[in-house]
Amino acid sequence: MEFIRFILSGFWTWAGFLILIVAAGNAVAEIVKAVRPPRKIDAYRIGERWHVQIEGARPGDVAEMLNAAERDDGTGATL
Repeated sequence: MEFIRFILSGFWTWAGFLILIVAAGNAVAEIVKAVRPPRKIDAYRIGERWHVQIEGARPGDVAEMLNAAERDDGTGATL
């Protein structure tokens, strides 16, 4: 309870604490983004050949994309 009273005791104390919380939250969000990169898998057909681009995917994602590409009717598949 004393901590809350201290934080709410003045505008600058409150503003500083709020900025500190936002900065800490942003740092945590950036760490999570760095640890879990976005997954992107694209497969498309040019002529008779399939082109597959894989970024940050797990092996299960790759297998799923290849299965989808095999079932595709030639229009291209994107996950």
